[in-house]
Amino acid sequence: MIVVFYLNAGSSIQSGRPPPCFPETCISLLYFAIIGLAGFFVAMWGAIETVFGFLIRPGYLEFQSGPLTEPQPGSGPEDESIVSMARDLQRKIRRPRAGEISSLAWSDNHPWYMVGWKRPRLRKPFVILLSGDLRGKLNIEEWKTLLTYYFLALKPRVPTFLAFMLPVFGALLLLPVVGIVIGMAYGAAASSFYRLFVAVPLTLIAFLLVFPTAKWFMLRNDRWIARHMGQKRLLDLFNKIDSLQPPRIENSKQRHGLILHLWPIPNITERIKNLSDD
Repeated sequence: MIVVFYLNAGSSIQSGRPPPCFPETCISLLYFAIIGLAGFFVAMWGAIETVFGFLIRPGYLEFQSGPLTEPQPGSGPEDESIVSMARDLQRKIRRPRAGEISSLAWSDNHPWYMVGWKRPRLRKPFVILLSGDLRGKLNIEEWKTLLTYYFLALKPRVPTFLAFMLPVFGALLLLPVVGIVIGMAYGAAASSFYRLFVAVPLTLIAFLLVFPTAKWFMLRNDRWIARHMGQKRLLDLFNKIDSLQPPRIENSKQRHGLILHLWPIPNITERIKNLSDD
């Protein structure tokens, strides 16, 4: 909204006077803001699709032609034990709060480092979704450790989240305000110079920093979880999963250089190193 206000009323603000008919123009500015947000998300979606198109190669993104395989319902003693442990953890950690876990399903498209949820209908119980790469590969104690890791990751951690959000998004919100102040104090020429040579480059840099910051947030969350459930216990589990060499995990290890640095999700090698150095 601030950006739209600046772009539409910037010429009047730079002279120190409010725009004509202000605040009657607020409705128009609101319309422009809504249209601008819609255009932003459409452009963002197009940009992401374009980037994904370049990243579909080994080590970056996987491409699967045709429809994705449906999750397979769990059955057997192992699955019943996992569901029972998941229910106990749901009651202890109180996440998720709405509904109760009824069963589990295995998906070949689900990542190993997080738990998924599937609900047939709005008021139906949850179906817990697990990675098919780990089916039948872990013992009961290892599943208990992994489920504890999953559920602790669901707990909100406001300080860490704010440490992730404030530097980047605070800068993005501050840039238009600085532009308005410069326009009011030094005129249109200074405002245009600031917008072209300062605001735009800094916006691009802040956008790029979102990705490594997201990785930092996940690794820091891993250390927090390890302190609560035992660092050696979690580290041994990560090493066990790494030793299984699932194709997706092995594929993620092929990222190098700038792609590895900017990739927002740490691979298992980075997670193991993160816990080993703590």
